[in-house]
Amino acid sequence: METAAVRLQGVHKFFGFVHALREVDLTITRGEVCVAIGPSGSGKSTLLRCINQLETISAGRVFLGGELQGYREIDGRFHVLHPRKIAAQRRRTGMVFQRFNLFPHMTALQNVVEGPVQVKGLRRMEANAKAQALLDRVGLHGLGGRYPSQLSGGQQQRVAIARALAMEPEVMLFDEPTSALDPELVGEVLDVIKDLVASGMTMMLVTHEIAFAREVADHLIFMDQGAVVEAGKPREVLANPQNPRTQAFLSKVL
Repeated sequence: METAAVRLQGVHKFFGFVHALREVDLTITRGEVCVAIGPSGSGKSTLLRCINQLETISAGRVFLGGELQGYREIDGRFHVLHPRKIAAQRRRTGMVFQRFNLFPHMTALQNVVEGPVQVKGLRRMEANAKAQALLDRVGLHGLGGRYPSQLSGGQQQRVAIARALAMEPEVMLFDEPTSALDPELVGEVLDVIKDLVASGMTMMLVTHEIAFAREVADHLIFMDQGAVVEAGKPREVLANPQNPRTQAFLSKVL
């Protein structure tokens, strides 16, 4: 069995003349937590979006569980997959965004139920039961009937996590999940992520919470100008960075 849950080989991404990702090589093994840190605009979020196929890479390869994402490769030539196949591949990852992106006209329970019913064809009664269990898991017992406007930011983000988990993804991707929250609400979201870490979920997390990265990461990467300039065990990278750019960044945030 392929031991790598996610594998990137020589990935580049251009937005016009902007070189957003530069020759990114990365492997995340099953059950591993990979955390990406770095300054704003360094390519961290773009990297997640390329793994999730919300952005199309300009060069290189992305594999999920050994399967090439977005393309078929035949005799060294790439052929773009049909959108339905790309959508099926995308369902193997769960994405949690900075902004919660909940449907405002649906309750918390309905937000979690919608994907399994509409995309996976789950019976609504079964989907409701699973959704309620997930809301309980993220600490929202009894709040399934509330609309997003009736929930705090931290509660909305926990609904978003439950919604992603409802699709039973192989890999969870978190794009700065606490950046839009008031400071006193950050801890409740981080506690949910810690629970997922303890359960053995494979995940990649982009965050500015350096102490949290040190605590949960198995593998830490530092990105700058679209490139991974340093990688290793989090305590080693954070305590003794080797790259001058990493040293400069950490000197300002630690």
